This record gives sequence, structure tokens and C-alpha cells, in this order.
Amino acid sequence: MTDTKVCDWLIDNADAPIRYRTARELLKDDDAAKKVESELLENATVQKWLANLKPHNPPQHRGMEHGCFDFCLENAMPKCVQLGLHGGMPQIQDAVKFYIDKLEKAPLEKPFRKWDLFFTANFLCFANVTDEFILQIMLGNLDELYNFAQRKIYDIYISPEEKAKLTGIPKNWKDSNFIKPELYKKFGYCYPLIYDIVGMHTLYNLKNPEIDEKVNGVINYISTDEFHKKISDGYGILISGKYESGNPQYHGMGWDPKYPGWFDAAEYMENVSAPKLLFFAQIIVKYPPALKTKWFADLLNYLDKYKTENGTYIFPKEWLKESPGYAVQGHHISFGENRRKKNWCEIESTFYMQLLRQTT
Repeated sequence: MTDTKVCDWLIDNADAPIRYRTARELLKDDDAAKKVESELLENATVQKWLANLKPHNPPQHRGMEHGCFDFCLENAMPKCVQLGLHGGMPQIQDAVKFYIDKLEKAPLEKPFRKWDLFFTANFLCFANVTDEFILQIMLGNLDELYNFAQRKIYDIYISPEEKAKLTGIPKNWKDSNFIKPELYKKFGYCYPLIYDIVGMHTLYNLKNPEIDEKVNGVINYISTDEFHKKISDGYGILISGKYESGNPQYHGMGWDPKYPGWFDAAEYMENVSAPKLLFFAQIIVKYPPALKTKWFADLLNYLDKYKTENGTYIFPKEWLKESPGYAVQGHHISFGENRRKKNWCEIESTFYMQLLRQTT
């Protein structure tokens, strides 16, 4: 539940990104948000990330969608959303035209879970950039995810004996788990990834019970002890090609959607990666099934130890640091507050908690 007193404090103390998001997302006051919008778009950090989001001509990199650079879509888009930008702004529409044009040149046919299609579509939808073409990708993608998730298949790896028969495994994957080829053959690239979690929640906006049920089905599949016990970090290695005749091809799967610290959120925050968990949490709370997990209740209880007498929060500053790297790993979790302000950490921590608490 949104705390209006705390929101008023944020409006009085925060820089433009958090003031805009507080008005628009927490208080649902579009008029108040509109009054901040010009200041938001003139903010130096916002301008920097808008520039990162829009590819140069020619593009800076062969694959602008995926990568650790700030200008890659998977980092620039989440950061822009973190700062309050969204698809209703012409500046965002202009910045992502490159990606929309590229998407619409691809054939719209099954399977929809082709990497460039679903990866790009999810990040565009994360900022509420959508059109009929993007929506068809997202819905086709959801159908294929749900078709697999509803079967509750968690034993997805070949045996050690089967692995020993594989040839040509790259050295860096020798110790990895390998996914059963028959699953890929039957269901395709059907495993939910962190990238699906980033964008799939926007399908709730369609207000369609059948679609909601499928989205919830995918989230229920990953929100179990069994998923977290049996699925390797990063899933493992996909086998394709003519593996039956001894000529396999191997592919890294991408990042899994496991809840960071599923069995012990506090221990994960303190000893593994608080920023990664914080990024994941602010996304997963958009899914109703996630709010019913013990993980979410434990996380709220743990974070409440950073609550002040005034109802604000002050996290350790290193949790909210900005660093080069992948957004889904928590490298761009900060909300754009001026670091010269004495209370910047209190402002960002308090706003973050409001994002979580508004769902309870």
C-alpha cells in the first residue's frame, strides 16, 4: 500500500526522476507528473541515458540489443525506465525506432521464441513501447512459454553417462549441465529467462483473464523450491544440430529467472549481490503469484530493519551504486539522485521500498 505521507516527503526532497515517478506511479497523479516532465527530460543523467538508448548511424556495435555496454538495449532501456522514462514520451519513441524497424523486418511466424524477437520485444514492452506487431510477438512468446511451464518439467538435464558421450564440448562448458535435446526438439526454446520476467508483466495491461492465467502459470512454474533446487544457474547448455549423428552444436542459454536468495534472501543480500536482488525484486513484484511467496515476505521483513523513525529507509550505499555491466545483474539500480546531496541514499532507498510496498 502506498504511503502518501512518505510520497509527499519524496516530492519535497527528491530530484526530478523520483519526483516524476512518485507522482505518476505511486500517487497516480498525471497532472503533477506532467509538471515535472520538462525538468525530468532536462536532467543530465536522463539525457545521458537517452543518448545511450538511441543507436548511432552506423550502430556502435554489431549486436546493439545484447551486451554489457551502456548503449546496449538491455542496459539502456532498464536504466531509462529506472529514471522514469516510458513509451508515452516522443523521446523514447525516437530512441527505439531502430529496434522497432529491425523487429518489423523479421517474419512473424512460429516459433516466436527466437532470440532477437522475444529479447527485443520484452525490453520494449518494459517501457510500454508497443504496437500490434510487438504484441503479437509477446503473445506468441507467452503461448510457447506456457505450453512448457504448465507441464511442470524440472528434470531437464541429461545424465552424466549421456554427457560423457558428447563430443566437441568447449573447455569453458566442460563442467556445465546439458539440457536434454529431446526437450528442445519437442518444445523449442521454451525455458523462461530473466528477460521474459522484465517484460511479460505488461501483458496484464490487456485485462484478459486467459492471458493473465498464462502469465501467472509461467511465474508459478519458477516460484517453487523444485525449480531452485534442480535448475542450474544460467540453466546450462543447449544441445542442437545433428547431435544424434555425433555432430552437436552447443549454445549458452542466457540468464535464468531464479529468485536471488530464494532460500535465504538476507544471506544473499549480505554475501552475494544485493543490487542483483533489488533489481529482480522491483520487477517480480509486478506478478501477483510472486507476492504470495515466502521469499517476498522474508525480503520485506529483512529490508524493514533499514526503516527510520520517520518512516523513510536508508540502505547501505553500496546497494545503490552505479557500475558498468548488465542491468539485470543490478549494475544500474540507482534512480538518478545527485550523489552530492547528503540524503540521496535515504531518498532512493525510501522510493525503492514504496515500489515494493505499493503491491501489498
